Amino acid sequence: MEENVDKTLRAYADGSLSGEALEAFERQLEQDPDLRSELDLYLALKAMDNLRLKKQLQQIEVAEDVSSPAPFITRRRMLWTAAAASVALVLAAVWWLREAPRPDAAQLAQEYTAKPYPSPVATMGNDTSQPDAVEQAFLAYRSGDFSAAAAQLTALAAKPDAGDKILFYAGESLLQTGQAERAVAFFERVPPGELRDVADWRHALALIQINRPNEAKPILEKMKTGSRKAQAEALLNAIK
Repeated sequence: MEENVDKTLRAYADGSLSGEALEAFERQLEQDPDLRSELDLYLALKAMDNLRLKKQLQQIEVAEDVSSPAPFITRRRMLWTAAAASVALVLAAVWWLREAPRPDAAQLAQEYTAKPYPSPVATMGNDTSQPDAVEQAFLAYRSGDFSAAAAQLTALAAKPDAGDKILFYAGESLLQTGQAERAVAFFERVPPGELRDVADWRHALALIQINRPNEAKPILEKMKTGSRKAQAEALLNAIK
């Protein structure tokens, strides 16, 4: 059973899950905080690993540039070796994150936000003023049209009675379209409730992306005792 869950989790993180399996897994994520934490940890390890693989490949390219040209088979073997090493790193424990060399905070934040937060299964909640508009906005988000979702959700969020889902996903849509500075204001407005913790997380990531890491620090410090402890500590270590 656990093996099947792990396999599904990896497929979701890699973007290969689709159809009914994707919808079922996203429903499970909403209902199971432990599974959400496991996914976050997997994404954190994967993000750290991706950064290290890039650096390994860059070092290989530099070494080849300053030396005599290596045969193609040698280069290919070196790249495969680096790729194999990266797979092993993904399986490392949380302590490995603490001991590893510090990555760039902005790059790490970018890696963490590369995977959009799952769309809600129930989109209405207490946002009942314009049901058709709300459904259309979340349909755009679910289909990956984040520009359209951002335009619609930010308009809905301008209303004084906008609920937590509208505010959070307005921020997330902006974050996914490279508008981290605008996203900050929406994450800050998310009220206490089921989305407050993840809103704080995305808020901190947005602040780091717009070069305001000192404002992100107190948010991340609070998260060191929660389900995102590993990611928060990795970012705090990366902030100089």
